[in-house]
Amino acid sequence: MTQKSSPSSSEKDDDDSNEKETSSTGAATTTSRRTLLLSLGVVVVSSSTSIEAANAGEMMIDSRTFVSRAMQKFERNDVEGATMDFDALIEKSPGSKPYLWQRGIALYYVDEFREAEKQFREDVRVNPNDTEEAAWAFLSQMRKGGGGEDDASSSSSLKKAREEFVELAGRDSRKVMGSVLRLYKTGDEEAKKTLESLSKKPADSTQSASDAFYASLYLGLYSEALGNAEEAKYWVKKANGTPYGQRASGDFMTSVAKVHLARRKWDVVDEDSDKRTMGGNVEVVSTHAFDSATRRLERFPFPESYSMRIV
Repeated sequence: MTQKSSPSSSEKDDDDSNEKETSSTGAATTTSRRTLLLSLGVVVVSSSTSIEAANAGEMMIDSRTFVSRAMQKFERNDVEGATMDFDALIEKSPGSKPYLWQRGIALYYVDEFREAEKQFREDVRVNPNDTEEAAWAFLSQMRKGGGGEDDASSSSSLKKAREEFVELAGRDSRKVMGSVLRLYKTGDEEAKKTLESLSKKPADSTQSASDAFYASLYLGLYSEALGNAEEAKYWVKKANGTPYGQRASGDFMTSVAKVHLARRKWDVVDEDSDKRTMGGNVEVVSTHAFDSATRRLERFPFPESYSMRIV
């Protein structure tokens, strides 16, 4: 998913110290370099700011620990525990909240749809090109509004969710997401057919394997939001069963498919098998949808995961 920035408490401390430093010649340049290094997680030590920089570095490391631990809990289907870890991080570092799209997904799976929607809508402020933020806000709003319960409520929820669909400032670079966006926002049948076609692509490259997984997953999530449980089950199981769903390293969304099946009890397995299929997929933080321009311009607080690959 993609993201944008609101200043964290450590950034505000940096701003205060920056005002003091700019009183001397050339200090503004030194300050901007120091701020850039801190935004990359590098602890910069100088005679006047060593303690402040060290604290910022510790907070960066601590944030990564919180996020990594929460994601690992989610992978094990301890979604409640993951939600608690994300909330603890926000309590400690409020500025991290707009970057925690994983928290929104965790909230979705504990049926906190209203809070999940708020999280995704806030995420868009720092990540305005990511279709997945808008898609999950739509899904959360549908579930919050009673989508899937009966024809009347589903129709009403769908109309409202499309009227209030998150507007993205830019374009998601992933082609499969263009079809997801059109389907979710307008119900475009051609977009649905395109996703169905992509879901059948052979895994002859990482890109085609990824497309098959994402097309299937978002068809399943969409079907469930519209109340088509059997269709949803088919698509989410298909997503999980793709080569990408089974063997991709570093993409948190493959864990979402597994957790979805487990929470819906669509894929009952014995305890030992569950341990083999759940967990072990998180490298640090999967941020695969970020483009390099956004990373250069924004103070993104968490590391980019390794390139997605089939292993």
